[in-house]
Amino acid sequence: MSANAATWFFNEPEHQAYLITERLNGSFWQARIVEVYWKCVRAEVPFRAIGYMNGAQLELEWVPGMWLALHVPAGVDAAQMAEAVSRRVLGMRPSVSYEDPDGRTVYEWHTEAAKGRWNEMQGRAEFNKLKRLK
Repeated sequence: MSANAATWFFNEPEHQAYLITERLNGSFWQARIVEVYWKCVRAEVPFRAIGYMNGAQLELEWVPGMWLALHVPAGVDAAQMAEAVSRRVLGMRPSVSYEDPDGRTVYEWHTEAAKGRWNEMQGRAEFNKLKRLK
């Protein structure tokens, strides 16, 4: 079976870290995002994975079929990574971006309730440089 976002984001994956790790890496590598190695560190909702890329540590967190957040540390081109995830992995544009309290750039994709999430984020100090993207 070919790994793609349908096997771990658009449908709920098995609750086994090894299988989620395999599906994430297969999805990203098939999408030509080969510089990241993902490792699932939470195999239940919300799922969580750490990505290792040239000494930097990225993070994915998601609830299948609802939302996904990509945390990108300083020193990694967050916009380029978000564009690649949007076009080649998820096939949809991100809803919002911001900087978290740790200085990481965060992109969030929402299949529904993006407006509600945007409203929830307004005026809260933990969301620096908040931008609505869709």
